[in-house]
Amino acid sequence: MKRAFLLTLFLSFNIFIYADNGEPDKIKNTGSRDFTYTWKRRRIAFREFEREHTDSLNLTMIVGTYTSGSSEGIYTYKFNAGDLTAQPLSCAVIDNPSYLTVSPDAGYIYAVSESGDHSTVSAFAFDKGAGTLRFINKKQVGADPCFITYNESTKSVTTANYTGGSVSFIGIDADGSLTDQQVLLQYEGHGKNPVRQTKPHIHCIAQTPDKKALFTTDLGTDKIYKIEVAPLTNGTNDLSSVYRKSSVVELEPGSGPRHLIFNKKGTHAYLINELSGMVTVFSVDMENNLTKRQSVLADTYYAEGGADIRLSDDEKFLYASTRLKGDRIVIFGVNEDGALKRIGYHETGKHPRNFAITPDGNLMLVACKDDGVIRILKIDKQTGLLMDSGKTIPVDQPVCIIFVQ
Repeated sequence: MKRAFLLTLFLSFNIFIYADNGEPDKIKNTGSRDFTYTWKRRRIAFREFEREHTDSLNLTMIVGTYTSGSSEGIYTYKFNAGDLTAQPLSCAVIDNPSYLTVSPDAGYIYAVSESGDHSTVSAFAFDKGAGTLRFINKKQVGADPCFITYNESTKSVTTANYTGGSVSFIGIDADGSLTDQQVLLQYEGHGKNPVRQTKPHIHCIAQTPDKKALFTTDLGTDKIYKIEVAPLTNGTNDLSSVYRKSSVVELEPGSGPRHLIFNKKGTHAYLINELSGMVTVFSVDMENNLTKRQSVLADTYYAEGGADIRLSDDEKFLYASTRLKGDRIVIFGVNEDGALKRIGYHETGKHPRNFAITPDGNLMLVACKDDGVIRILKIDKQTGLLMDSGKTIPVDQPVCIIFVQ
């Protein structure tokens, strides 16, 4: 059935049979040797088309977890986006790998270990085909890192240290290992909430599309901090002069900013606030300065559980997850001017801390931490609405999903 469908699809894109000179052969010459030869080439081309189509459906999926239960660390899977099955590949034993990032060539994985004052970042060599991880080394960072990102221009990784209220920059060597070079930016202050905002809580790092700035969200002080990024000079990897604190964006007291993302052009940024449950829209100027344009409610239960935020690949829709009450994905339409309009909701399992969209934009996989599953949702690209596939992937306390194609 699947092969027949692929053949029909292939034929629909190949109405004419082309000879070596690039001109269509005449179909009426059915008895000629040229026609037979051409059909042999056509079958070869179809097999190549079938292979490429199958490869596009098979993704390597990497999952980070909390390890207070039965989970042992990072899990890898071969995920088939066609039949929605996940084949387990390997596991790397590591304490609380709550967030992961992949090098641009997909050759290395970097993972935080969210472990209080003994928190670290670990480097792994990654075999995408086999899905295996080989531990290289690790370095200690600030307390409880909950986010990590790879900085290609400076050959470093950056962690958001939640309890430490700081940002760590760690250098990367040519072999993917973490170097001893580290820069720490410490923040101070507190917010309105007497329980959740007694001190800084850095929650994420968002890099601008032009790579000239980073923004960190501070849930504890209701601020977004801009960090300017200078290019490396003199062929060295000295990070001490690369990162510099810059401007501050003040938010409404009690907002609790959590995750920030940029659109591809870098003209707008979108923020999910954990405590207020609002999504805030910013315009971004040529100097990468943020100006607030709109706030729209995502968490209508006011449960102080705003979590993750993603744009669809065509950037026509924005999704945000909310937890603790009425756990779900909130769906927004994105206007041409970047403004949002809430258009729907889709319930998930318990505690959707993180979610990811497949590279083809057809599926959303939601890490439902307290249910111990990843729930697979289908995306209607025309409306942006979500549909339950009825399929899940069992993983204890999943909190981070990454796809590698």
